[in-house]
Amino acid sequence: MNTMTLATSTADLFDEFGRCIPATSQPVQEKSRRYFLCDMPQANHREAYARMRRHLGPGLDISEQEFCDAIAGITQRLQDSPVTRNILNGVGVPFIIPRTMVTEIGTLLEEKFLPAVAQAYESKFPAYRFTNHAVTGLAGKLSVLQGSRHECLINAMSKSDVVGMYFPSLTEYSIPASVEQLSTLPEHFLLSGGFDTCAALVGTPELLIRKDGYPPMLWLGGLAGEKPSIAYHFEAYGYNLTFNRRAHLNASAEYWWNGLTVLDQH
Repeated sequence: MNTMTLATSTADLFDEFGRCIPATSQPVQEKSRRYFLCDMPQANHREAYARMRRHLGPGLDISEQEFCDAIAGITQRLQDSPVTRNILNGVGVPFIIPRTMVTEIGTLLEEKFLPAVAQAYESKFPAYRFTNHAVTGLAGKLSVLQGSRHECLINAMSKSDVVGMYFPSLTEYSIPASVEQLSTLPEHFLLSGGFDTCAALVGTPELLIRKDGYPPMLWLGGLAGEKPSIAYHFEAYGYNLTFNRRAHLNASAEYWWNGLTVLDQH
């Protein structure tokens, strides 16, 4: 478990593989072996839109073309900046979240978003299963993690359908390192939480399917759990997908990843 001092330059925020280059005093694997990876999904935004509309938002106001145009806009904005364009060398997953008033994060995840992940995953892969191992429930257990900027997503959801991209680019970062790293990134980067990660998995259920090698575990780093050392995550077991909680102890591990979310600004 290695640490680094804070960076003084804003150049080269992401490496040639799309990984966010560590610039944090918190626990992080300084150099990656790239042993745990997400394979790059085939980009088919229209299929992703149809899947998200079917399983998550049948009442979406945004059309398929508007969704595709918004994703193109996000991609172009990242490409146009020399400090962010390398993130596009890694995995980026488009998503859309229907307009939703968030009154209680855990209940909404449990009653709407996790079932949508299950339906999309098992529809795409009938031979495999999704299992929610958080059997004691999520009500009252989740809140926005301070410093994650995740409240920007929650606020946007209350106003309209939200289009964004999910980048699992904080590879091998502890959660504290992810929060500290975020402070070095432009303001349009948010630490991914529950709704965006779920929507990404609904649209792209194959994100954690890897036939040659091992995929990472994806923390919902933008959300704080019921205790400071507890957080929630998605993880593959074989070709089955699971949702669970565990102690992270502010540590880093090679297969523990966090995500960055970028929202459409129109």
